[in-house]
Amino acid sequence: MDTLARAAAIGRLMKVLESKGFEVSQVSDPVEVGDIVAQIGKPYLTPMSAAASNDFTSGNYLPLVARKDGEPAMLGCARLEDLGHEPVDRFWQRVFSRTYGDASGKDVVGRVRPEVVRAVARRLVYFGDLFVNPKFRGMSSSVREFVAIGHLAVSLKWDPDWIYCFIREKDMLRGAAVRYGFSATMPAPFEWLIDPPAPRDRSEVLALLSRDELPVVTQQALRSSEQRDQIRPPERLQGTG
Repeated sequence: MDTLARAAAIGRLMKVLESKGFEVSQVSDPVEVGDIVAQIGKPYLTPMSAAASNDFTSGNYLPLVARKDGEPAMLGCARLEDLGHEPVDRFWQRVFSRTYGDASGKDVVGRVRPEVVRAVARRLVYFGDLFVNPKFRGMSSSVREFVAIGHLAVSLKWDPDWIYCFIREKDMLRGAAVRYGFSATMPAPFEWLIDPPAPRDRSEVLALLSRDELPVVTQQALRSSEQRDQIRPPERLQGTG
């Protein structure tokens, strides 16, 4: 998928979401993400996506928000991790010690699966803290479209080898990997040396989307959305009561 095709796909997905009343935009100020987290009803923002824990700039951070009638409905935060020749196990061990460790400086992540180290390398993007406002739950197709826009935007901005996140087993069983557009998963990617700080836990799966798989996944999401619009009335948002 070349540059123009990716840009065109973003435009088509934006049009689908606009037809449902959503407006998708990039959050220009990293500090503002914390305010959106509070507004959207998300109980936390992981250190991986928090401005207080990172030196974010417009060159390495891309938070996206979808609003309906001015209210935040969906959120996702992407950060560039350009490893170069550094193995991902060393990178994660250093990053997790800084974000989840204490003043002692001890490692919080131990052994990373060799299969992960061999596969996940070079230019990475972490796309996490994906969240849907509880008022707008029950709109899985819109979530899929929003995340597809995120994958495409990340691809245009940084052209990563891999986009990844960590998904808890209970969310995997609810179809989160498919809904979030990740085409491969690797269970138990690393070993925690401490009790994982909530909401992290030992059941997490590494979810991945490669550069080669991006066109397939995003085109599938786009085709599904456009076909659904042809045969169904506009999607209704459902509250949780």
